[in-house]
Amino acid sequence: MSNGKSADDLWLDAMEARQTGDVMSFNLLRQKALEEDPEFPDALMSEVRELFSETGPRGDKPSKMSLKDAAIGLRKCRTVVEIEPERDEAWAIGGRLLVDELGMFEEALIWWDQRRSVEPLEVIPLVEQVAILTEFGEYAEAANRIDQIFGEGMESPDPRSMMRLRTLSEQIKRAASKNDDFFRPQDPDNDGWIRIKAFSGRKPTTETYWLFFFVMPLIWIEAILINRVIPPTGISTMILGFMIIFASFMIGSRWVKTHVHRLNRPAHELTRAINSELTSGLVCIPENIRDSKLYSTLRDRRAIAAMSRHDKMVDNAEKMGRKWKISLPEWFVDSGNEEE
Repeated sequence: MSNGKSADDLWLDAMEARQTGDVMSFNLLRQKALEEDPEFPDALMSEVRELFSETGPRGDKPSKMSLKDAAIGLRKCRTVVEIEPERDEAWAIGGRLLVDELGMFEEALIWWDQRRSVEPLEVIPLVEQVAILTEFGEYAEAANRIDQIFGEGMESPDPRSMMRLRTLSEQIKRAASKNDDFFRPQDPDNDGWIRIKAFSGRKPTTETYWLFFFVMPLIWIEAILINRVIPPTGISTMILGFMIIFASFMIGSRWVKTHVHRLNRPAHELTRAINSELTSGLVCIPENIRDSKLYSTLRDRRAIAAMSRHDKMVDNAEKMGRKWKISLPEWFVDSGNEEE
């Protein structure tokens, strides 16, 4: 079938076909390369990338990937990292599949810890673990991971990772100041369910909405009043007017952020409940909440594959116990660094 060519030779031919724009030949040669070597990493990664053809590896959500395709993609990523553990792309896409596409957060913790055994000085696996631990209220473990990120010898976080870390650190600090205020969906008597029920009839709001419809009109009115009270007779008065408007905008933006966070708290808490169901395979959301507009909106924003898994769990209806908590792996310990 392959005219005696090896998988490497067939893959080189496939690359030439792709460069010339011959998609049909490229797909055929890629398939032949995999027939020669079912674990050929380059061809497997090429197929994984095609799973994200409509959204891209960092594309918009929800992804249109089916549960079957997401599972196939994850299996191929696992195969690639077993053969070539240093292949960063396979780790990155595999992590995306586990968290965003499948909602398998416990597996994702293990996945990124395995990555650490390959690249112990890389910070991205720790950042991903911090995000998962924070989502499930494991703040002590998350803080420990953050300390390791800034430990001696570690790589410097990229700007995107630094932004995530700042947000997560603020969340951890807020949680520490509120003590037992963290929503635990496995407890049916938690106050969070009261908040969710109270706001279940509406969709989550956005900062943009409040800035555009409330803050900006007030800023325009303020600008008109300033122009009448303090006519722009000189540069100093213009600067004064600008400073007043700028200060008003900053104060308004801060108010909007706090207000939207409060209004969207039930949405964040219901999202946490969905994530808990996804990673545990157990259910904790009351049936009357599943019929609500808030629940429906949050589901519509999630990946198709994750919601397909979720439907199976809801149909199975195995209840989550009050003492349930996310399972933590035995953390990888880098020689020369101590971890709990």
